[in-house]
Amino acid sequence: MTVHIGSLKVTSPVYVPPMAGVTDIVFRGIVRQVDPGCLLATEMVSSRALMNRPETRLMDLSESERPIGIQIFGHEPDVMAQAAVMAERRGADFVDINMGCPVPKITRGKDGCALMREPELAREIVRAVRAAISIPLTVKFRLGWDDQTRTAVSFGQMLEEAGVNAVTVHGRTRQQLYSGKADWQFIGRVKRALSIPVFGNGDVFEPEDAVRLLETTGCDGVAVARGTLGNPWLIARISRLLATGNAGEPPDEVERLVTAYRHCLRLIAYKGVRVGTNESRRHLTHYTKGIPGSAPYRARLTQLTGAGQAAEIIAELAWQVGGSEGRRRFLLAVEQYNLEYGEDPGKRHGDAEDGVHAPVDVDAVAPVAVP
Repeated sequence: MTVHIGSLKVTSPVYVPPMAGVTDIVFRGIVRQVDPGCLLATEMVSSRALMNRPETRLMDLSESERPIGIQIFGHEPDVMAQAAVMAERRGADFVDINMGCPVPKITRGKDGCALMREPELAREIVRAVRAAISIPLTVKFRLGWDDQTRTAVSFGQMLEEAGVNAVTVHGRTRQQLYSGKADWQFIGRVKRALSIPVFGNGDVFEPEDAVRLLETTGCDGVAVARGTLGNPWLIARISRLLATGNAGEPPDEVERLVTAYRHCLRLIAYKGVRVGTNESRRHLTHYTKGIPGSAPYRARLTQLTGAGQAAEIIAELAWQVGGSEGRRRFLLAVEQYNLEYGEDPGKRHGDAEDGVHAPVDVDAVAPVAVP
């Protein structure tokens, strides 16, 4: 299934859209290892902050992760245009504008989903950005501000007319945040009203969910967000199911724990011990969620202080779920990764890198698993 987003030809209908505090270069690298063809995007980047910190590491990209987009947010057309130019210069294959974030810290400033209440301003932003860049332009938005103002159809039509090449529609209103059920039927109404590609988003946690969303909405692709937390294999399994009719088996519990440790180590190597460890806690709770008997280990992981402690705790859990062979497999992987990253992977990076922090309360955007 090929999707054409302006001049960009995407060979997979599966998209991992921006998630604050999640879709950094480390997470995307893990995703790319399991699915080489899906569409990826960075965390959202403040256009106004870019004026002062154009070198922000939130926009770090790797050649191996293409096709990759950079998402920006803001409400000043000229500033958004400048930010989009910066994103293009950093090597983005497309620029995505966030018009769907429901978090109050964002919407209070007329950013994110607040733009759905000001469609003329949204139009002005799109036209300014479209005129400033040569790469494709996409927008992510919601059904509307609340159930009384479900304006997604007319909003999508306005975006297409203004020059957007594709959209992602989350099947909830801003008022819902992430509660309730995503309304796939309404996403289908948006799809039928537009001629540009539409990616449906919301409540995809199993490969079969993606198939049902596409059948229900008629969308060109599926955007998988929260379902990938601690489960990057979901993306590859969706891709296989759509391509062959067989999603294949998910990884066993020890393989999940091996990937969890690798994710932790890479975060520390990239962001430093303090920031990397703090962010690892959230990811490790997701990787261990659903593993029988993991609750007490997950509680300990939320107090993590470094990679060594992570290895000790996860090795105990590997023994519980896989016996001596499971523990042996995990420790062999630990030895391999420690050789790759060194005993102190965060030593060569400072911990005062403000540019790696998400611009919103990431717990509100991507709730962590609880014991």
